[in-house]
Formats: sequence, C-alpha cells, structure tokens
Amino acid sequence: MSYWRNTLKPLLDAETGTMFKQAPIRVTLAFPNRYSVGMASLGYQVIYRMFNNEEGVACERAFLPDDVDAFEKTGQALPTVESGRDAGDCQLFALSVSFELDLTNIIRTLDVAGIRPLREERDASDALVMIGGPLTSSNPYPLTPFADIIVIGDGEQIVPVVSEALREATSREDFYDLIDGMPGIFLPARHSHEPTWATAPKELLPAYSQIVTPHSELSNMFLVEAQRGCPRPCTFCLARTMYGPNRNNEAQQLLDTIPGWVEKVGLVGAALSDFPHTKYVGRTLTDRGVKLGVSSIRADTVDTELAEILKAGGLRTFTVASDAPSERLRRWLKKGITTEDLIKTAHISRDLGFKGIKVYMMIGLGPENDDDISELISFTKELAGINRIALGISPFVPKRHTPHFADPFAGVQVIEKRMKRIQKELRTTAELRNVSAKWAWVESVIARGGPEVGMAAYQIYRQESIGAWKKALDDVGWTDPFEANAPAIDLPPGQYVAPEHSAPEHYESKDVSAHAQGLAV
Repeated sequence: MSYWRNTLKPLLDAETGTMFKQAPIRVTLAFPNRYSVGMASLGYQVIYRMFNNEEGVACERAFLPDDVDAFEKTGQALPTVESGRDAGDCQLFALSVSFELDLTNIIRTLDVAGIRPLREERDASDALVMIGGPLTSSNPYPLTPFADIIVIGDGEQIVPVVSEALREATSREDFYDLIDGMPGIFLPARHSHEPTWATAPKELLPAYSQIVTPHSELSNMFLVEAQRGCPRPCTFCLARTMYGPNRNNEAQQLLDTIPGWVEKVGLVGAALSDFPHTKYVGRTLTDRGVKLGVSSIRADTVDTELAEILKAGGLRTFTVASDAPSERLRRWLKKGITTEDLIKTAHISRDLGFKGIKVYMMIGLGPENDDDISELISFTKELAGINRIALGISPFVPKRHTPHFADPFAGVQVIEKRMKRIQKELRTTAELRNVSAKWAWVESVIARGGPEVGMAAYQIYRQESIGAWKKALDDVGWTDPFEANAPAIDLPPGQYVAPEHSAPEHYESKDVSAHAQGLAV
C-alpha cells in the first residue's frame, strides 16, 4: 500500500495554501517529527514559502512517519507531501529542528529518506544536507557530524543566499565557496566555530503561515509574528540572545497579513503582553468574529481589558509563567514576576469566568532548596482557592548563549524527589503536568554537547532509551564539565562558588557564553 496515497494525500487534501511548483532545483524541507508537530512550526512554514518563491527552485515537504519502524518494513522511500516523490531525490535536503530531543529523529529522517546520515560518508552524488531552526542557534555542535550546512539565526537572511548558490554552483566545493563567510552559515567541513548569526531586518518581517490545516497541533490556526526577540532580561531564556534585538511589527501590518477567510489566528511572540499593539490587534480580530490564540502572558502585565479580549477570542484557560518556584529565585532569574502578580491574574481569570489558570514553572534551579518548594506549594494552594489551577512543571535545563551556560543540571534524583513532594502535597489541589527528569537530563547533555554527543545519538537512533543514551555517552567518552559548579543566590547567574571553597570571600567568577555577556550582571 502506498504511504503517500493512504497517509499523506488525505493530509494534503485538507490543507489551504499549499504551494505546488516544478523547477530545475529540487529542495526537500523535512521536519524530524510527525506532520502535526511540524505544521505548527511558523519558522518551518516561512522557509517553505521562501524557497518556493525563489526563481528556479521548487520546495516540497517531508515528515518523519508516526510509526517509523512500520514504515520501514514497507520498503518504501520516504515521500514528499506535495507530489509523493522520493524525499531524498533532490539537490538540497533541508531540515528544520526545534527541539534538542529531536537529535535522534534528525538522523532517522535522513536514514528513511535514503541519505547516509554521516557527512563524511556522503559524496558529490548525494543531496546537500542543511540543518536550521532554533536548535542550531542554541547549539549547532552535535549536528556537525551530519550536516553539510548549518544555518544559524534568521532564515529570511539565508534562503536567498543558499538559493543563489544552488543556481550558480558547478560542484559541492563551488557551492561552499559561494556561501562561505556569509552571516549565519556554518560549514562543518571548513569551520570549527559558529559564525556571526544572521539577523533579519524588520523589512522582512512579520513571519506568517503559508498553510492552514486541521491536522496541525494548532488546528486550523493562522500564525502571525507580532514580535521577534524580547525586551526582557530573564537570564534563563534564549529569546533575547537567539532572536536578536527586539523587533515589534506594526498593528496594521499584522492585520493586513491575515487573509479574510481565516477563522483562528495565533499571535506569536516571546513577550506578547509587552507588544504595544496586542490589545488593538486582538480587539480588531475578535470584533470580526476571529478566534484568538496566544502563548503565555506575563502575569505582571495582565489587566481586565486584556483578559476580556482573550476571552472574547475563545480563550478558556489563562496561561502565565512563574518560571521559578519562589520569589527569591524569580528575582535571581530577573523574571520580574511576583506572587502578587500571579494572585491578581487568578482573581481576574475567576471574575471573568475563565475555567482556570495554568502556571508554567521550572524546578532544579541552582540555588533552589526545600524552602523554595514549600513556597511553590503554598502559593499554589492560595491560587487554587481563587480559581482552578494546573501546574506545568519542567526541570531546569541550562542552555548555551545564556548566563546559565555553565550551571550544573540539578540531577535526576534531586528533581524526582522534589517532584514527588509536590505531587504528594498538591494532588488534591492542582492538576499537575510534569516533564520527565531523565529526559530533561538528556536534553541538557544535547543542549551543551559537542560532536561527540551527535555520535552518541548516531549509535542509538534506532533504539533510543535512557539506558542506551548512558551507554553511548560512555562509549564516546562524554563527561559533564559543569557538574562541580555551584550557583549561589547572592551571585549573579553565570558566576559560581569555586568547588574547593565555601566562604563568600572566595567566590570566583567564570566566563559565560560570549552571546550572553552583559546579561548576567
């Protein structure tokens, strides 16, 4: 049975906005996860449109099958969505990657597309493999064994450069010569360090959806980017460093970008409640009868007017981020959210008839102790007395390009112990949704690892498990260089107590990532 006819064609038929094109240069744009996840990625859709708007270039999409093992048993090559052609039959095989834990999926996607995953095993007859997306800006180094080109930064700057090189190059080395030295272009065969990031000028914004489909994680939602970057100084977040300076788009520009037939709009931005036009755009859309979706809103900026707009847009549960279990840790992270802000938001959500409030937070921060968890439990009970509450709890994963680059991962046992306490004391108070501590550890390894972590992933990409990861990391000689670092609440993030000392007068400062200089102070 044809996988394209039975699985992909029904998805294709349900889409609005699909681009069909034939051209001499074929590009496959793959997403190393299932269709519904990939089609919820705004960046993925932007790159798809940009390649298809290039002269002489035709771009088709490919996704990792839901059941890869079952697909492989059929003996079929991975097909593209638009035409069903072999995904590996192209000049450029590009992947957009959002998450660290998709590292093994990248390798699997290349494999099922008939492309040898290791760059050193490919030759001039193979498609060029290009990898971009949020993961490459966060940490490109685990990808270097697999990619011919790694794109770092805004794709709007990169697609025209790569397309021109594809049109003009007469060989692989000629292609490299044409793009070498451009901002955002990292060539593992030639470079050992990531380049200056590509930063799109405001004239190339906003990003917006090309395809709307009911089969996305964001069903039938048209996405449009209100802002890129973030003005806030939160030390743990990549948005400020990874997406460059904060760039707000104009209200009318956003409204003009949204087609008249759209019934649901998702506003995209790292700090939407700081975006100066959120209320105007939201009110205009809801007055048209358009449903509205937003990412989490900062609790310190929530007011009744904003909440009324969101409710009119169909929002039923209010989502905010605490990001730390206590006020002292939120101050340490420069989050700028107080317990009073969260309580105020809960009151507004109740008074306006929202079904509940969801609060995102992290545990396992460096200076965290049992008192911080006690405060989390206490204020959660207070919130639950106002409105129904759900907690989304994730282990803290230090990332490159933030002041926390060299913070230790708290450890699986520590996080699981704290999670059990939270579950025990809040089981009748709040709905709890937590991320696995063990997989958060794997994420932390990938987030700061080098090529050796990529090679560990290559060993296990067909049979991935926590045990397999541990063995593979041992096999490649990986060690945790940050394990002994000891953050302290009275030190800025990015500075540590030297392991051999404990007295405050012996505090020693360590360098943070170059992209994070100035954020730790």
